[in-house]
Amino acid sequence: MTNKDDRRQTSMLAKPKSITQQIREQIWERVRRGEFDASGRLPGEDQLALEFNVSRATIHSALDQLVAQGLLIRRHGDGTYVNRHLIDITTQLNTVWEFTQLIKAAGKEPSIRLLQRERILPTASQAEALELSPDTALIRFCRLFYADQKPVIYSINMIPETIIRNPIPDEAAHSSILYILERYCGQSFGYAIADISAVLLDEQLAAILQSPPAVPLLCLNEIFYSSIGLPLVMAENYYNDKVIRLNIVRAKP
Repeated sequence: MTNKDDRRQTSMLAKPKSITQQIREQIWERVRRGEFDASGRLPGEDQLALEFNVSRATIHSALDQLVAQGLLIRRHGDGTYVNRHLIDITTQLNTVWEFTQLIKAAGKEPSIRLLQRERILPTASQAEALELSPDTALIRFCRLFYADQKPVIYSINMIPETIIRNPIPDEAAHSSILYILERYCGQSFGYAIADISAVLLDEQLAAILQSPPAVPLLCLNEIFYSSIGLPLVMAENYYNDKVIRLNIVRAKP
């Protein structure tokens, strides 16, 4: 068995969110709702541990993650504060968003339409990127995401047939790609690497996104990996950034 096969077997069981991840999300949601001090200062870690009924170490780890994202600022000897410059940024490009969540965060109602599903063989570059043999088939989903019934994201996802454990029904196309990976492939998402570019709309894309042709569009070509570095999905995502605005938080290296 190859190392690649070992990684595929090791990554077969999807993992739920950790307690730290859940607490991190709950703390940030309370920040967004303005439930903490008007000065932006968060309660101490001991108090938060009591409120969330978890250990102080869990609170510290959750706050560490929010600080690493730039959402919170630690002031030595004073406490932890909300970064007010970022509190109103709802969609960061440096975060892997489920598209329906991204659309909701922009204050709009999401919906999804499956345009095409097919079984294809990879090109040489696709096989290399996904670490597959050239005769390994891909399941290709083409989906259109709407915000308030207006098309905003055209998404193409290609999943290697070899990682699919249970047949993926067409109705699964209305779920996020992360859910599909967990539910039907038994794979836990770890991270994604994206190549960002501006592309001009051709006639086909213009028709799909109901936009004039030759208009620049944001394109993300991504590879999704498991937590142990196994390539899971190749994605092409085209964004109408006139409807959904994406932001990047740049920090000192």
